[in-house]
Amino acid sequence: MRVAAVIDPYSAGSLLGAELGRRDFARVAVQSSEDVPKVFRSTYDPTAFDAVIVHRGDLDETAGQLRKRGVDCVVPGCELGVELADRLRDRLSLHPNDPDLGEARRDKFRMVEAIRTHGLRAPLQHCSEDSREILDWVRANGTWPVVAKPLASSSSDGVHLCHTEADLLRAFRAIQAQRNVLGSINRGVLVQEYLEGDEYVVDTVSRDGHHRVAAFWRYGRAASSQGFIPYDSIHLLPGEGEIQRSLFEYASGVLDALGVRHGPAHIELMWVDGAPCIIEMGARLTAGKNTLLNRLCSGVCQIDLTIDAYADPARFLRGTRSTYDREKSAVVVFLIPPRPGRLRDLSLRSELETLPSLHELSLRVRPGDHVEGIVGMAILLHDDEAAVARDLERIRELERVGLFALEGEADPDLDRRAG
Repeated sequence: MRVAAVIDPYSAGSLLGAELGRRDFARVAVQSSEDVPKVFRSTYDPTAFDAVIVHRGDLDETAGQLRKRGVDCVVPGCELGVELADRLRDRLSLHPNDPDLGEARRDKFRMVEAIRTHGLRAPLQHCSEDSREILDWVRANGTWPVVAKPLASSSSDGVHLCHTEADLLRAFRAIQAQRNVLGSINRGVLVQEYLEGDEYVVDTVSRDGHHRVAAFWRYGRAASSQGFIPYDSIHLLPGEGEIQRSLFEYASGVLDALGVRHGPAHIELMWVDGAPCIIEMGARLTAGKNTLLNRLCSGVCQIDLTIDAYADPARFLRGTRSTYDREKSAVVVFLIPPRPGRLRDLSLRSELETLPSLHELSLRVRPGDHVEGIVGMAILLHDDEAAVARDLERIRELERVGLFALEGEADPDLDRRAG
């Protein structure tokens, strides 16, 4: 029996346990630390694995435990597990990615510089632990706005859009030496030029340096006035198209530049002046349930391809040039109150629940809670792309007219507000 180890099986990685079991793999979960970061605790299910190992800092000890259990493939479950997965694969000689580029696959400054060195377009950037150096660089560059973010975090954590020097200083203080969502302390702040254009994601899986596309996604831009929310929706794109071909060609170059030869990757790109440009790359699965949504729409997903790459490499490699047929349309919609405040009621929730294309609804707030930024998610799925577009517009209308009714606001007749 094949034995797979999943390093930090959280977020989308939490889905790997059951999927590997269905493909007759024995499964070992490896925690990179004893304490699971708070942001991931709700997704972690150790019962989906046959054994759980806690890495306590000794790579040889952890590798030895995996060797005794007969582990023959190692997969990162989320961004937190990328570094340890790389080191274990290298130590066990199990389909390692280029060890010399390990830091570039996690440190976002080194990542972009490696991509630039490979001859691909990349944003101007600078990093420092000194706010004066950051300001001097931006002044010399002379272009606003800029984006400030941690060197190694995830899920848009600590990302700030800065229009002024005061904005940048506030962002620097919010990032430098603070604990990020993955539980580590930020050492340095990365500042990059702001790229204006449409943002895309290419999800891939690789085997022996051969890359396959699992999904193309386009981000919808947030219209909220609540500071910087990078996107408010994620749209699954068809597998074919002129833009998709350009995105995949560039994404493949990114994977080569960063030494990604095996396993899944999540590549965020901006389409600027008719061509793609890197934002960042994660050598791991896409986040959340997006991969399963892709399976519902096309019959294949990044998890399936990841397991194929290890279980049946010949079959995987035969499909290297293939893509997917999108038979359904899907959008992940992030629910955002129009302004911060204390939630009075959710009387219009029933309107969401009756949308024709609603596949799943998740709201993590209740009346009395303070609401700010993204507070929930609706997944829209339908055979008819127009139906999905209509429901997305209806959700945005409901947000404007009182889906999140806040204390201190007028409370007009609900039927009039919903009409």
